Amino acid sequence: MTARSPEPRRLLVGAVTVVLGGAIAVQSRVNGELSHHTGSGLFPAWWTMLTGFTLLTLIVVGTGSVRRGLADVARSVRSGALPVWVLTGGLFGSFFLVIQSLTVPVAGVAVFTVGVVAGQTTGSLLVDRLGLTGTGRRAVTVRRVVAAALAVAAVAVGVSDRLASAGGVLVFALLAIVAGALLAPQQAFNGRVGLAGRSPFVGAWGNFAGGAVAMCAVLGVAVLLGLDLADPWGAAPWAYVGGVLGFAVIVGGAWAVPVLGVLVYSLLSLFGQLAGALVLDLLAPTPGTSLGWHLFVGVGMTGLSVLVAAGRRRTPLTRRTDRRGGVEQSGP
Repeated sequence: MTARSPEPRRLLVGAVTVVLGGAIAVQSRVNGELSHHTGSGLFPAWWTMLTGFTLLTLIVVGTGSVRRGLADVARSVRSGALPVWVLTGGLFGSFFLVIQSLTVPVAGVAVFTVGVVAGQTTGSLLVDRLGLTGTGRRAVTVRRVVAAALAVAAVAVGVSDRLASAGGVLVFALLAIVAGALLAPQQAFNGRVGLAGRSPFVGAWGNFAGGAVAMCAVLGVAVLLGLDLADPWGAAPWAYVGGVLGFAVIVGGAWAVPVLGVLVYSLLSLFGQLAGALVLDLLAPTPGTSLGWHLFVGVGMTGLSVLVAAGRRRTPLTRRTDRRGGVEQSGP
C-alpha cells in the first residue's frame, strides 16, 4: 500500500469537516438568539450540553456496539492503557462556553473570534506535536506554522470592520485566547476516546457527559447568585436546535480528528465557519449586519491556510520514529 492510499478518505473527512464548520456558524446564530431571549449566554450553553448528552445517551442505550465501546474505554482506563485525563474533553468545552458567555457581551464577537482562533491554532500545533490524539506526533514545520498564522490573519481581516469598535478589552481577549487553546486538547481527547471505544459516539458521549455536569453546576450557581432567566422556554422553536448541531459537531470531530490531526481539522472547520457566516449574512442577515469585502477576503485566506497546512512533501518518507519510540509524522 502506498503512502497516498488514504487520500480519498482524507478528502471525504475534510469535506465533512467543512460542513460541520458551517453547522457551527448556524449554531452560533441559534445560540445567540436564545441568549438574547433569555438574557444570559449560560442558558444556551447549558442547553447545548444537556441536549447532546441526552441524544448520545439514547444512542448508547439503543446501540450494543457503543455500549461495548464504553466498556472498552472503562477497561482501558482501569488498566492504565488510556490515561484518565483524556476523559476531560467536556470540561474544556464547558470552559469555552462559559468564557464565551462572559466575553462576547463585553468585547464583542469579533474580538472573541480572533482570540479563539489565535489560541486554537497555536494549541493545535502543540497538541499535534505532543501526539495527544494517540495517532502519532506531527512535527511543527514551517508549513504548519505559516498555515496557523494565515488562519489568524484571515479571521482578523474577516472581522476587521468590527474590531475598531472594541476598546479596552485586553483581559477578555486574553481569556478568549486561553479558551481557544483549550479547544485543541478537547478535540484531541474526544478523538482519542473515540478510537479506544471504536466509535466516535463513545468519544462524544464522554464529552457531553462531563460538559453537562459542569454546565449544570455553573448555571445552578449563577441562579443561586441571582441570575434571572427571562422566559427561557418562550423563544422560537428553531432557537433550541443548537444542542442538536453541537451533537453533530462533536461526534464529527471525534471521527475526523484522528484522520486529519487537530491543526488541519481546526483550519477546515474554521473555513466552514467563515463560509457559513458569509452565507448566513447573505441569505438571512441579522439586523444591522454590514456585509463588506472583509469577510470575503477572510474566507479566501482561510482556504489558503488549509491548502498550506494540508500540502504534503514530495519525499516518499512520510513517517519516522522519534527518540522515545513514538511515530512522528512529517505530513500534515
